[in-house]
Amino acid sequence: MTLTTHLTQKSHFLDIFRKKSVSFWYACFLVFLTPLSIPLAIWTVWEGLATPTVVFLTIALYCYSGLGITVGYHRLATHRAFETKPWLKAFLLIGGAFAMQGGPASWASLHIQHHRFSDKPGDPHTPHQRGFWFAHCGWIFHEHRPNFRRYGKWLLKDKVIRSISKYYLGYSVIGLIIPFVLCGWVGLLWAGFLRVFLCIHMTWCVNSVCHLWGKRDYPNTPDKSTNNPLVALFTFGEGWHNNHHRYMQMPYLGHRWYEIDMGKWLIVLCSKLGLMWDLKIPKELR
Repeated sequence: MTLTTHLTQKSHFLDIFRKKSVSFWYACFLVFLTPLSIPLAIWTVWEGLATPTVVFLTIALYCYSGLGITVGYHRLATHRAFETKPWLKAFLLIGGAFAMQGGPASWASLHIQHHRFSDKPGDPHTPHQRGFWFAHCGWIFHEHRPNFRRYGKWLLKDKVIRSISKYYLGYSVIGLIIPFVLCGWVGLLWAGFLRVFLCIHMTWCVNSVCHLWGKRDYPNTPDKSTNNPLVALFTFGEGWHNNHHRYMQMPYLGHRWYEIDMGKWLIVLCSKLGLMWDLKIPKELR
């Protein structure tokens, strides 16, 4: 092999990686690097480095980012299931940004597209088109650019949503800086990377698991969505996915007394305090 041929092949190899977008490398970080936090976290437990403070901070930030996704990104920004004060909207959306699942505008727009084509061609993440793993995490390697004109034209008109979306990366990094400042590198490992890993995979389970396994309390929905109580428990209510596909704008995803929906509990509490109002609850479910 001549030097010229070798340099040409090397240049071609580097071009392949240069053409990969930032979102591709971001997807690699989420899918391939965050799982490394699991064995490292186990090692810190073995060495006695994982203090109760670190564990508490991990749980607290998991709840904040998880509720930010389900109440802020999903029920508020995407479906406009209720109204709230601008400061509380910002607080919820920043929590969603901590989960590192993208900005609220693009997240919401893609979710609206999911509802438009649920389990059919055009759905960004259905297991019934390209399989479980594509629906779970493979889809994020494809650049699904949100079409705001067709799916959520109001999103960029909302000042709070537009602002959080614009500075999304900054907020997501803050979600990693906070545990590092409070608890050092062990805090970053647990309440940063491990927390992101758990939160994002539980959200992805709504796309994959909740379109394959579970109960269909509303069997007439034009898709394969299901209710999965285990997913619901760790996603603050998102696992009641068949309920949601039947009443998309309803702020409560758990429709029955035994369906645990912590997002619903937060909304009920805030509504009683006058912080949330205009809840879109269908008459037949009031």
